[in-house]
Amino acid sequence: MSNKLSSVIYNYRRYKADQVLTHTQLNESISYFEDQDRLTRLALHGAGIVHGFNVTLDEGGEGPQVSIGQGVGITTDGDLLLLHEAVPETEPPENTIGIEGLSYSHFREFSDENANYSPYFFPEGEQMPLWELCEEGDEEAQPLEELPGWEDKVFLLYLECYPKPQDICGDINCDNQGIEQVSRLRILLMEEEQVEGLVSHDPIFLRKRKISEALNALSPLQLLKVVHQKENSLSLQQMDRLYRNAIFEGNTLTDLRAGLQLISSEFDFLLQQDPTLAELTSQLDELLLLHFGTEEEESYQYQQYRYLLMKDLLATFNKLLKALEAFDSWPNPDVNAFPKHLLLGKIGDRAYRHDFYPSPALSNANHQQDEIASLVKKIFYLLHSFDLDASDGLRIIPSGLNHADGRFPSIPFYYQSNPELAIHWQWPAIPVTYHYDMGSNPLLMEYNGLDRYLIGGHLETDAESTFQSIQSMVKQFGLEFKVYHFDLTVNPSDFNAFLDRHPSLRSMGGVPKSGTYVLLSNGNLVFGDLALDYRVLARSEEAKASHIRVAACSYPWISSLKYLNNLSRSLKGSPRRSGIQPENYRLVVRDYRINGHPMISGPLTLTIPLEAVASRRMHAITEMLNERFPDGLVFDFDESLKRLIISRPFDDEFSISFVDITLNINSPLYTYTQDGMEKADQTFRLDAVRCEEVRKYRPATYLQLQEEFAPVNKDDDYGAYKGKWQEWYRLIEQLKTDPRFTGSNKPRIPQSFDDLPASLQRIITRIRNVLEQSEISHQLYLTGDWVRGSWASIEMIDDYRNTSNTSDLIFRFLNLRSKLHEKEQATKASLFIVLTSEGDRASMEALMEDWTDVADIYIEGPRTGSRRRVIDGIAEKIRL
Repeated sequence: MSNKLSSVIYNYRRYKADQVLTHTQLNESISYFEDQDRLTRLALHGAGIVHGFNVTLDEGGEGPQVSIGQGVGITTDGDLLLLHEAVPETEPPENTIGIEGLSYSHFREFSDENANYSPYFFPEGEQMPLWELCEEGDEEAQPLEELPGWEDKVFLLYLECYPKPQDICGDINCDNQGIEQVSRLRILLMEEEQVEGLVSHDPIFLRKRKISEALNALSPLQLLKVVHQKENSLSLQQMDRLYRNAIFEGNTLTDLRAGLQLISSEFDFLLQQDPTLAELTSQLDELLLLHFGTEEEESYQYQQYRYLLMKDLLATFNKLLKALEAFDSWPNPDVNAFPKHLLLGKIGDRAYRHDFYPSPALSNANHQQDEIASLVKKIFYLLHSFDLDASDGLRIIPSGLNHADGRFPSIPFYYQSNPELAIHWQWPAIPVTYHYDMGSNPLLMEYNGLDRYLIGGHLETDAESTFQSIQSMVKQFGLEFKVYHFDLTVNPSDFNAFLDRHPSLRSMGGVPKSGTYVLLSNGNLVFGDLALDYRVLARSEEAKASHIRVAACSYPWISSLKYLNNLSRSLKGSPRRSGIQPENYRLVVRDYRINGHPMISGPLTLTIPLEAVASRRMHAITEMLNERFPDGLVFDFDESLKRLIISRPFDDEFSISFVDITLNINSPLYTYTQDGMEKADQTFRLDAVRCEEVRKYRPATYLQLQEEFAPVNKDDDYGAYKGKWQEWYRLIEQLKTDPRFTGSNKPRIPQSFDDLPASLQRIITRIRNVLEQSEISHQLYLTGDWVRGSWASIEMIDDYRNTSNTSDLIFRFLNLRSKLHEKEQATKASLFIVLTSEGDRASMEALMEDWTDVADIYIEGPRTGSRRRVIDGIAEKIRL
């Protein structure tokens, strides 16, 4: 018997009117369309058992009875198989397929003398033993129980196809001209060892079995859990060993290597199509040895991050297993695999059973194969990219366990920037990465699915400064987590106590949303981090239970208020001619102790924006100190005394040292104690508060002190001005909605030149004319009170200064302006001239010298390198 698809007809004839057709022409047309039909099933749908054809045993009757359920199957010759009722040969060849199945209690030996299904039933030229299920009344039928070992035999459907021999026929009145093609579906049984010979011709079944055996030999991998306790986390070496043991004691590394090697060998039909994969897999042992070949006695190896690397490797490996299990694509199946039969398996055993092998048109094969290749590549690019030397500096990026758009999870800092890793990290989507471009900070964006933050660029940095920077970023970007810092050489007992209270600390490479991040250092150098899934809050109830005596002592600050005012005003004035224009007040806390307990592990630099100092003066500094040390001294500033206030428990002793490095890194060191103040080791004149008893530092006490005494949102309004500043800002807001500045009237907050009062327009017009005539390339901006809404024009002063209605909003505004700012005249124009060329500065200064009486004029050069221009930091401005 030859298979229909062993040779395919692609040509056929078109017939003409009244043409006499030959048998060759008719058979050619039929064969063409039949071949196309068969190819459609095989190439566009697939082969094997689509559904059904389940073999079950019913032993409830007089003898055993086998049932074959209805189903649908396709052979590799394109035959569509369904069960149908048996029809005697003497009846018309019409079959009924509307049945639920067929049941048999008898069998007979089967001889394939008509079809000669070779080589499948004829392994060595002779037919193998075969038995056919049949009806009780059929010829040579025998009860099933008389067939030895029938329960262990393999069932199969066989489509017996052969041309029926011709009967003798005359030249006329013969209704059987043409050769009848018989297709009879039989249900056969065969021995298991004979089935092995049958499937030796079936590359599809063999490949499926090979895949199944390989997948059965593979299993998902998991790391041992690391549990931090006081006994195993007292030093760098102990913590390093803790994570290293978790990797090696669970045989994770060995299992991963064996699994990848098995995938590489057993799934070579998938991987060899990409030459890159072969090159990568050859480097497996070398890369694993590079990252996991360290010995226990070696120096600190940052094993917690190697643990995170292994965690990423295993997550990718487990995802690869799922992709391999789901892979079910069979392009261009071998037409000789099972052209006229389908294996149904044994009763209760599906080992020898054809599954359905779908065409790529149904199985999305290209995507599956690309995903598998991408996951294998990701494993090797993880190993290639792992490097703890993060050169981008401290960064926090959003992340999540998973998200529909593929942006999460993000790429953490311990992988170097690698375009290939970015491609395969969350293929086919592009993830958020620690190595983002400047100006593309992902913390500025809103994300769905965010449930954690990754933190990096902190290893081997100054711990106190890094801690302060993380806290600043939390506040700046509104991040939802708490930060703690412990140094193993400074406060190991505090860390042990924290471990006792929070045993679920673990390494995450960051912190969950609404969790707690713990920065770890040794000798003030960051060596790692841990995190909790929940936020650790201050134990306020414990603190409230302790009532203490409080000593509040006043000291002069290390610099004058005039100095602070000049610094903050420099943001709005002319740029410095020498040195760097400061944007922040920088205060170094060199040492800080309470009752001998170190509060910091090394020098800490506090950075306070000068804009905050301009609006809140010393309170911006004291609030930063209170935020940084929530369990320490309470800092305040007395406006009337112009002195720093330090509050503490009455009997406690403290020492804290400050250096102002805003303009000069060699500024003198100032030290405050409960007894007085020193400048560069020389005693300052100060009334001393002496303590007779030294007591241990109690964090709960200072939590209570912070809660009861720390000022909140305090500024000069609580000083001598008694609320006048609050009234000033309230009047500014009310003027914005006053009818005289709404509707068709010019607005209080101008958006363009046309929104300005006529008196100011005249001044600016004259200055613009002079600038245009000079032909010096520039940009002109209006800033200051005019764009913030706190301006007073000549028209306002003339109309409302002497009004009798003292409750009028504008009158109250002008009156308070006179008291707070001591200004009676109209607001001067605050103009920024930004030059295109720095070489034009001298010419521009000479040109504008005559106009400084009517306007405050600031001249700024172009942007050079990464220098930030003053105008770039001013949000409220109008381009003129």
